[in-house]
Amino acid sequence: MANEAKEVRGSGGAQKDVSLGPACLIVVVIGAICLSLGMIAMAAMMTGSKGRRAAYSVREQLIPWVEQSPLSKPDQQNIVERLSGLSDAMEREELSTRQLSRLVLRMTDSPVLQWGVVEQLNRAAQASSMTDAEKLEFRAACDRWLRSASEGKLALQDMEFAVQNVATKDQRSGRLTIREDTSEERLREFQRRITTIADKQSIISDPFDKSVSQVFLKMIEQAMETKD
Repeated sequence: MANEAKEVRGSGGAQKDVSLGPACLIVVVIGAICLSLGMIAMAAMMTGSKGRRAAYSVREQLIPWVEQSPLSKPDQQNIVERLSGLSDAMEREELSTRQLSRLVLRMTDSPVLQWGVVEQLNRAAQASSMTDAEKLEFRAACDRWLRSASEGKLALQDMEFAVQNVATKDQRSGRLTIREDTSEERLREFQRRITTIADKQSIISDPFDKSVSQVFLKMIEQAMETKD
């Protein structure tokens, strides 16, 4: 199975189903999601001491992106509230350069802000003709994958590999959305991929009761722990 996954990963860039963009661009885009070219400028601002310009970027670019994402409304609200608080702190120059740098690093390599596509896929699976047992297994696999993100083990590359056959990416915003022609076969392939990744990372299968916004807030707090 590992060899098969490696082969698919290697050929994913050549497929026409999904356009995921160059890996080098993905790595430097803020929010773990290749939001837009504007997010690159935001990252550059945040890594310096330009707190006010960073605050402007959060308010004018990142917050609107989250509000228009397929994340659930409660998660959107919680994330936006935290980002608003961060932007206020940036405006007042209360964050150290190291804190700003850690924020960029965590949001750049984490797929949490793109989790709306996973929720879309789970809804599609629950509405499909899969058996009840299969639907439960699918939901559990998604929860286990979110635990991986919460533990900081899930990278943006993992997300993009897993959704190659079930999602498309908007070229301007970088937003991932479920394909309209996503079939049960493709959903099962997605589940197989995320399960393989979770197995490789030794993620436990116990129920995970954290929401996407709770995972995001934990990630932010870890970046803000000290003012060095």
